[in-house]
Amino acid sequence: MRRDVLLLEQLIEAADQAVALVEGVAIQDLAADRIRRDALPWNFAVLGEASALLSAEVKEQFADVPWRQPGLGPFGPCWAVEVDWRAARPHGVSNTC
Repeated sequence: MRRDVLLLEQLIEAADQAVALVEGVAIQDLAADRIRRDALPWNFAVLGEASALLSAEVKEQFADVPWRQPGLGPFGPCWAVEVDWRAARPHGVSNTC
């Protein structure tokens, strides 16, 4: 259970950080900012890995969350993170999904 709490904390922190990286940032500014662009995939990876490691009990408790299962990518294990690109707007990304 303690492991799940730590993983959930990581999920929340990574989600908050991903939103903070793009909130109020125009897509053109994001494209020009290499540090932000590099940080976004890192936070998505944390989301995917932490969610894949959560216990079955937590996933059952929050069954309305569309948990994804880990898969095998071309470079070894990887985890998919669903991003609602419909939330993307010309002047940034909305966090109101």
